[in-house]
Amino acid sequence: MLRLINALFLSLTLGITSVSMAVARGQTPDIGTDIVICTGVGITTITIGPDGEPVKKIHLCPDGISLFTAAFVTPQVTVVPNVMVWRLVLPADTILLSRDAPSPAARGPPLAV
Repeated sequence: MLRLINALFLSLTLGITSVSMAVARGQTPDIGTDIVICTGVGITTITIGPDGEPVKKIHLCPDGISLFTAAFVTPQVTVVPNVMVWRLVLPADTILLSRDAPSPAARGPPLAV
């Protein structure tokens, strides 16, 4: 039963987001005039409507639904405590020496036989 509900929910979500994206693509671009303002940080585009007031553009993003689903559908993960299983202890008489710089390993092409 849970699989059926999940399937129906995902199908409905896909249908709604595809319709909203189709509507967003079909909107006429004549909602106002775009004004480009150069600021000290970068370029900002503001859309001005016919009455001279800024118009807010709505950007539909279907990727947000995956975040919504991940927040409520994923199971809770238990946190495993950090436990040291073993520890490497060097003997007291061990002398640690640094390694010399590696020698170049370049060679010529193979010989023709």
